[in-house]
Amino acid sequence: MLSARDVEEALKERLLRGAYPRGGALPSVRALAAELGTSPSTVGRAVQELARQGWVTATSRRGAVVRRDLPAGETGVRDAEAAIQRLAVRWRLVGGDRAGFQELIVRVGDEVFQPTLRTVFLECNPVELQRGLEQVQEETSVPVEPMLLEQAAGGPDQLKDVNVLLTPYFHLAEARQLAPEGAQVVPLNFVASEETMRSLVDLPADTLVGVLALDARRRRLLEAIVQQYSPATVLGALYDDLEAAANLVEAADLVLTTNAAQLPGHLAARARRVVKVGWALEPGGLGGWRISAEPSRGAG
Repeated sequence: MLSARDVEEALKERLLRGAYPRGGALPSVRALAAELGTSPSTVGRAVQELARQGWVTATSRRGAVVRRDLPAGETGVRDAEAAIQRLAVRWRLVGGDRAGFQELIVRVGDEVFQPTLRTVFLECNPVELQRGLEQVQEETSVPVEPMLLEQAAGGPDQLKDVNVLLTPYFHLAEARQLAPEGAQVVPLNFVASEETMRSLVDLPADTLVGVLALDARRRRLLEAIVQQYSPATVLGALYDDLEAAANLVEAADLVLTTNAAQLPGHLAARARRVVKVGWALEPGGLGGWRISAEPSRGAG
């Protein structure tokens, strides 16, 4: 099992190469412990030492936050030299020679100093784009750029040099069409939020839920969510079918829609109750995705 000193060195190495963005929070102590194969208490001691040396700042709300002004370069050089020296001693103790150690250092350096991978999160509307991005960023230390699908479809330059495209399963087909050659497309598993589920499970069986959607695919998705969590009756209509939408709102006890669509004022005024479906990244929704040293070949 790694010692606190080993963990400290590993975290410094990541900080120096920008694995954790300056001003951003480190992963939780438990997450780091699981990743590094050691105990949370060991990671906690290492993080405390990093805070003492000025690498991170401890906060009550966000945990350990990476300092924007990392310690002076000389300190980093000395730490790197000491770490390499310890590794060289270990290498020699297990029978390795100088040439082999030099080859190892060169190979690791080539992997570490690969160009920074560009990772983009795609969604169809600004509200879910921001909410989804926040949840994704909590699950990974890799910087992720937000981009609307409409913007991504605006031309090939929009996704130029993108290595990884993250998107909900719902938009997987569109993301694959837009992905540049060689980019990895990673579908993320978003489910109805706990707030949405609570709104549905408490409905009486005689409730009529009216689903309003922008297209048939979203309509089927929302209807399935109602049927999954509620005994209520569900009927659906599309926004562009003005008569059907008005009749549905008039009859429904509850109107269900998404943040991708704004209920027109004349319909909102006639609705008894409106619930907008929120989405939550399912625990483990990244599906084990990890940034590799080289982008994967072939979309997703």
